[in-house]
Amino acid sequence: MRRITTFVIAVATCASAPAQVLPTTIRVSSETAPPGGMAQMKVLMTSPMPISSGGMYMDMSSVDFASIDGIALFNAAGDVNGAAVVNGGKVNMQFTSPNGTFGSTLDYPITTLALRLNPTAQNGQVFGVSLNQSASFWRDLLGLPIAVELKPGDITVGGSVSITNVVPGGGSLPAGGTFRILGMGFSPQTKVQVNPLKASSIQYVSPEEIRVTVKDSGVLDGTKIQVSNPDKSADTYYSYLRGVPIGVSARPLLARTVPAFSNRTMFEAMLPSTISPLVNGDYFTAIALQNPGAADAVVTVESHAADGAVTGSTTVTLSSGSRLTREVAELLGSALPTGSYLRVVSAQPVQALGLLGNDQTGVVIPVAMVVLNAPPPTTAPADGVSNGGGGGKGK
Repeated sequence: MRRITTFVIAVATCASAPAQVLPTTIRVSSETAPPGGMAQMKVLMTSPMPISSGGMYMDMSSVDFASIDGIALFNAAGDVNGAAVVNGGKVNMQFTSPNGTFGSTLDYPITTLALRLNPTAQNGQVFGVSLNQSASFWRDLLGLPIAVELKPGDITVGGSVSITNVVPGGGSLPAGGTFRILGMGFSPQTKVQVNPLKASSIQYVSPEEIRVTVKDSGVLDGTKIQVSNPDKSADTYYSYLRGVPIGVSARPLLARTVPAFSNRTMFEAMLPSTISPLVNGDYFTAIALQNPGAADAVVTVESHAADGAVTGSTTVTLSSGSRLTREVAELLGSALPTGSYLRVVSAQPVQALGLLGNDQTGVVIPVAMVVLNAPPPTTAPADGVSNGGGGGKGK
């Protein structure tokens, strides 16, 4: 009887003990790429959590790389926007997800960064890539900080195959549509897997190109592409539109900023009033535009006073797959006074993003546009993953 009593008490004690809640782990992937190849670094989560805003400070300063060719954000609803300031081998990415959907999809990275290794990198070298604990932060839907555990990754120089880009990278594809996988080390024996899109044919074109024809219509954004060679060398790449920049801003901080667009497009949108440089000279407001369509997009950018009166206007033409990032004063000739806002209008659907920079802190914050007119949302891949992305900067 005594034994039974002891057992019951022990069970009751265990049942009343609070469950241990482990923080979500956010980790950097481990990648392998040959000299001159591309290593697409992935930032992944062990469990989903709704993130409304935050920042990731990635340190790749030890890597022997030539350039950062692309930065993208991935999430289920496609409402995440970001701005990444590139400073040599360090990237400070700020992001915002107005509906808190960022971080809700497992098995897909929340961020990717395409790093091109130097051709002189030596096989067998291993370089560390990490997220800085003190400079990275995450907020929930209430704006409260989220506790996470950060784990570093690495790049190993080696292997024979590498995906360097996918063209067009994003947007809708009709049944029978094609896209190109660009890279190095391809051969007729290279195996290709595409998910969730289904391929009706995969054609080897050259050691630098493979062409894929899709069986059904779908969205290319977020497609997982894997290639492997008979020597067991393999690479994995998540597709997104890597916009080609039109010129460079004259503002140094903005020139080092890569916008990461939501994949949502718009015909008309408004950028709300931000901090005017006429009030605080450390701040500046900029706008980034990207054309994911097949045709040129003629975009009008207007400035409006607080009462709605038009105070300035300019028109820019974006060719297919191009992007433009400029300070408001560069586009319209003068800074926006307090209370002023921007209006963007285009006959072709485009992506647009506001940017609020601070020269003193070196931080650029993404500002989501208020969409006034937009095309119907496109169908996301079967896994429900879409993304925002942008081109990169040299080392």
